[in-house]
Amino acid sequence: MLVKDYDQPLEDYLASIFIMSHSHSTISSYRLAITNKHKTGFREFLSQKYHINEFELKEKTDNEELDIYKIFSEFVVFLDSSNYKPKSITSRMTVVKGYLRNIGFKISGEDYKLRVRTPKVIHQREEPMTKELIIKLMRCLPSKLQTVILVLSSSGMRLGELVQLEIDDIDFETTPTTITLRAETTKTRAERETYLTSEATNSLKEYLKRSFDWQEGKENFNMKNIKIFARTSKVVNFKPKSKPKQPQHLLNESLLQNSLRYFLNKSPELNSKNQSGRKVVHFHAFRKFFRTTVGNVCGRDFAEELMGHGFYMDTYYQLTVEKRKEMYLQAEAELTITDFKAVEKNMKSINAKYQHLENKVDDLMAYLRTNSIEVPDFLRT
Repeated sequence: MLVKDYDQPLEDYLASIFIMSHSHSTISSYRLAITNKHKTGFREFLSQKYHINEFELKEKTDNEELDIYKIFSEFVVFLDSSNYKPKSITSRMTVVKGYLRNIGFKISGEDYKLRVRTPKVIHQREEPMTKELIIKLMRCLPSKLQTVILVLSSSGMRLGELVQLEIDDIDFETTPTTITLRAETTKTRAERETYLTSEATNSLKEYLKRSFDWQEGKENFNMKNIKIFARTSKVVNFKPKSKPKQPQHLLNESLLQNSLRYFLNKSPELNSKNQSGRKVVHFHAFRKFFRTTVGNVCGRDFAEELMGHGFYMDTYYQLTVEKRKEMYLQAEAELTITDFKAVEKNMKSINAKYQHLENKVDDLMAYLRTNSIEVPDFLRT
């Protein structure tokens, strides 16, 4: 379909945004902010309210027939009356302002702040993702989704990064298993590494054997360039909401999201919602679980670095590979899901024994010093 002449400026604007983000989902949301077919886009608002488009609006504002800040205020009311959340309204206004500036509108940031009022974002407490909840969830899911959840929970990956994983991105020979996220697949467009627990590694290996006849220690040429978490069956039970023209990885994301939604709908106990109206169980919740768990054990900065947040990546790439692995292994027990009670009990036992030995060594050192006995070298380190 040919793009209409008056749509070309919008396409040019979206192209400039894509250059910065290389995110098709971002472009999709930007486009909807202007042309939403459900009658909440900026063009629809202008058509309903003033029977004009954005280019006619520019002529009228240039001629001082209309006030752009009054238009913005009315659009905020329009979105609010359409039951948009405060955060969504703020995001949509950012898109509209950027687009209008791109086609020649003079918009002052200071004047916008003074004259346009947007609803305040209400921060409501979310029910946290817990190991107990993950275990209940996994009992209701097929093996593929179980593996997806274990991999996400133990690596901190985004769902969009997971669906682009290939077998060559995974190194099972290291301890812990290392996942290399290629720059072109990450949100920040920066390559990074993260890790998997032994539990997630074992689940992933079983999934690969079952779905692709993967053989450990072999070349597995049959899997080259295959996205391992894409659709593995020719039978499609869940139709993605995404448009067919979208990139394949977005369709794969949609398939997993629809699959999870399907099984949640079959289990009312797991299908609860937070005060915000968002479901407690969703894929991003496992990323939050990872952030909280690793942050509690190894510190916030290390957790953020593994998750791919730019500032922390710049800082923590100063760590050696071995140090990063060592820090991750410190958190592995806390990231283990299905056997976590046994693991935590074992860790408590080990810590108790360590403390007991440390006390004995302190007593021995005190005895040696009291009796003027030379301290052996192995006790000094």
